[in-house]
Amino acid sequence: MKWIKVLAVITVLSLSASWVQAEPKQAKKLTCCEKAFEAGKECRNKCCLAAHRTNKSCEKCNPEKQDLAVMKKLAEKKKQGAAAKK
Repeated sequence: MKWIKVLAVITVLSLSASWVQAEPKQAKKLTCCEKAFEAGKECRNKCCLAAHRTNKSCEKCNPEKQDLAVMKKLAEKKKQGAAAKK
């Protein structure tokens, strides 16, 4: 009878441990603007170009406004490059 109780407790603990473990996060998929930035370029999609001209985010490609952060990084790189040339 003791073994049945011990076995039941071990089973319950193992099941609860598997439920508690969080699923591993999947790799974040890069947006078109982020991919272009990684390649050292600016995004060339028409919708992104139109939005970036007005200093806005392309909501179609970047629903979480990731391209604004990319635009800031590109501007900083351009400033550093211009300062290094002087």
